[in-house]
Amino acid sequence: MDNFHGAEDSTPIDDISGLIPGHISTKKELDVWEAENVLHAVSKYLSKKTAFELSEKTIKGVHKEMFGATWKWAGAFRRKVLNIGIAPEQIGVEIKKLIDDSKYWSENKMQVLEQAVRIHHRLVMIHPFENGNGRHARLVSDIILFTAGHAMPKWPDKDMVDNTDIRKEYIKALKEADKGDFDPLMKFTDNLI
Repeated sequence: MDNFHGAEDSTPIDDISGLIPGHISTKKELDVWEAENVLHAVSKYLSKKTAFELSEKTIKGVHKEMFGATWKWAGAFRRKVLNIGIAPEQIGVEIKKLIDDSKYWSENKMQVLEQAVRIHHRLVMIHPFENGNGRHARLVSDIILFTAGHAMPKWPDKDMVDNTDIRKEYIKALKEADKGDFDPLMKFTDNLI
């Protein structure tokens, strides 16, 4: 199990019983496998514009598309407590609040970048899935930007997984957003566009 520990502030992988490919035995192998599968999801959602409405179904669907070839539980809300995120029994309620808030933000003409950043933050804060929540939140926010015709950030994926200064800055910005200050996360995201 020690082979599957990731970066500081990442969700630990304490249970690999849901892992689909049997040849993976280290975190590095898992990262490579997941990255290849995530690229398929990115291609699906960011290659041609189609309608995208934030819903529980689309939130789960994006996660399933990203991790369905890796984890049996992909696309299903978690049922266990993690080192980050809300209590599992509150996930459905908080996702519903996020969806309602996103409709309100859109109807009240909040800039699409701010909407995407707030959705990104809330998905990370809720942490609805056993793993892959940061990557999922970033892709969902990218889909929202892409659908609206807005420029998207170029996420430094490797730097977001490893213990790097950029990851530390990202985590710090997320923690500031937890306190209600979205400026650092807005600046961080905008600097990647």
